[in-house]
Amino acid sequence: MEGTETMAVLLVEDDTMVRLTPADIFDAAGLDFLEADNAEDAMAIIGDPSKRVDILVADLDLGPGDSGLTLAGKARQRRPRLQVVYETGSPEMLAGHAFSPWERLFCMPFDPVALATMVSALDGTCRPGRRRQRPACSKTVASSL
Repeated sequence: MEGTETMAVLLVEDDTMVRLTPADIFDAAGLDFLEADNAEDAMAIIGDPSKRVDILVADLDLGPGDSGLTLAGKARQRRPRLQVVYETGSPEMLAGHAFSPWERLFCMPFDPVALATMVSALDGTCRPGRRRQRPACSKTVASSL
């Protein structure tokens, strides 16, 4: 199965309006993806062996709970091959952070097409027309409500 599928992305963003833009772009780019609106829900997805996640795209400021940086560290403990893209409007939150080869930074406001291109380039796949892991008509977001 590996090598025949596009990578799977977990998009973690607490602001629904901000999350919708990259979600739509990922969908148009043919990326399979899941969504979560906080670190706790993202870790539930990461911890589920039935869910494929190759790349974590996470806002640094996820509101209450873990930050995107803390989330990435915990997620990499569970999935050591996970690639991470931090999206943020506050790059100063990473002051003093030593980036690893598996980490990327994308500053907001951003061009969502450029974000999708960066994510696609992490494994060299971008297959227009692929479907996301959620039904197209659904707006299901992992939530701890």
